[in-house]
Order: sequence, then C-alpha cells, then structure tokens
Amino acid sequence: MNNEFNVYYSARGPDPEDSLPHEADIMKHNLVAPGNSIWAAWSSVAFDSVEFQGENFALMSGTGMAAPHVAGLAAPVKQKFPNFSPAAIGSSLSTSASLYDNNGRSILAQISYPTVDLNLSPATPFDMGSGFVNATAALNPGLLLVSSYDDYMSFLCGIDGSTPTVLNYTGQNCWTYNSTVYGPDLNLPSITIARLNQSRVVQRTIQNIAGNETYNVGFSAPYGTSMKVSPNHFSLGSGERQVLSVIFNATSNSSAASYGRIGLYGNKGHVVNIPVAVIFKIL
Repeated sequence: MNNEFNVYYSARGPDPEDSLPHEADIMKHNLVAPGNSIWAAWSSVAFDSVEFQGENFALMSGTGMAAPHVAGLAAPVKQKFPNFSPAAIGSSLSTSASLYDNNGRSILAQISYPTVDLNLSPATPFDMGSGFVNATAALNPGLLLVSSYDDYMSFLCGIDGSTPTVLNYTGQNCWTYNSTVYGPDLNLPSITIARLNQSRVVQRTIQNIAGNETYNVGFSAPYGTSMKVSPNHFSLGSGERQVLSVIFNATSNSSAASYGRIGLYGNKGHVVNIPVAVIFKIL
C-alpha cells in the first residue's frame, strides 16, 4: 500500500487451494502497511537490478517492504505485553487497524490481477483485511481474540489430505487431534464464510486486557445476508471474557463475495474492528 491506496500488485484474498471455496474460510489480508516506493537497504554487489548496482539503498515496492513495517510494529507490542503469543500480537495489530488512510479518507484500492485496473474503488476486506496498521492503537487494543496452537492444529488437520504436510512441518501426527476446527470457527479477529448454506452461527471469544469497560456492539451485514450479534451490550472487568454469537442467514442466492463489519465500542475509548466476508450465499 502507498500512503493513500492499495496498489494493484498487492495480493488479494481469498486464497483457496483450488477453484472451489471450501478452504477459503480464512480472511486474507490480515491488514495492510506501507509497501510502495520504500527507501530500503540494498546490497551494492547485488545483480538483481542493473539500475541499483553499486548502491547501498534503493526505492523498493512489494510485500517484502510492507512486512518489515508490521514486524517492526509487533516488536513494541511484544515489549509492552511480553506474555503475548503471536496470535495475541496479530489480534492487537488487526483489531486496532484503521479504515482510513493518512489523510483521513476511506481506503481505496486498484483492481488486482488477473485484470489490472488502475482506477480506484473502495477497498474491501479482501483488499485490506482489517485496514491500515496503526502503531499507536496496537499498543492499547483493549480486547483480544486469540486462537490456541491446538486450535490451529485441529484446523490444519481437518483439511483433506493435509496429514503428511502437517507432519512434515510440525513433526506431529494429526491422529492426536480428534476434533476438527473449521476456518470460520477459529477465534480470529475476522470472520469469513466461504459457503453460507441457509444459515450459520459463528462465535468469537474476546478477552479484556484493559480496565473495566462497557462495550456497545454495532455491525453491518454483508449484502445477501442478514446478521445478528448477541449480546449487543456487555461489560468486562480486566481479564474477563465474553462470547459473541453471530448468526448469519442467506437472503439471496449469490456467488459474489460481499462484506460487512462488527464494531465493539468501549466507553473508555477502545474500538475493536472485526471485518466480515461471505462468498457463496445459498437460500
């Protein structure tokens, strides 16, 4: 992303393994960060680009430029909260992300591959995830949504044919995980449903890491669905948890992805942003 919009070469979601959406229940991106024309370190002996030979710095663009920004922001989060897991750090960065660019305007996006369009349109969660990373807000997220290692393992082992790959990368056998966690049910700071067949209930467990606070819940439903979040109002003490139940109902048949959002608004100023995407809707 540059300072104002998500550029065409930035990858977009969802990310199914094949043309079917069965494994597209995880939102991609998580968030966006500066990655266009970044003044970056460069090896003077590199031969990748003739125009930069002999130089120690170069203007670079791409995910390789955005990712270090996010990694750098993860460091002060870990410093402030040394017990945070990677999932907790990811939650802090995602739920506190901004829906606006540096000029206070809604984030826009160019259309990505396979048909590039340099014209700008409003960015969707599949363009920007939760939004533009916010360094200050990430240090004071208020609430966390965290999945455990076992949750992720149960999810991975539930994917058809994944057992050899999981064993190769983790050294663990899937037979030790006798329950399956589906993508929408991972306790992520986002909700993606690749195939909404009439209705579905999704839950998210949130934990308060700040002081006592009361939250109001707001939401917008993806087109072609109705949506209800309960409770719509709750109070939490420090360390306490609350389960949110989100009910989705298809209201039209559609294969086009549509988007919504859940917002948790605390009376002490915390705002938690949870993007929502539904792809196939079936009555």
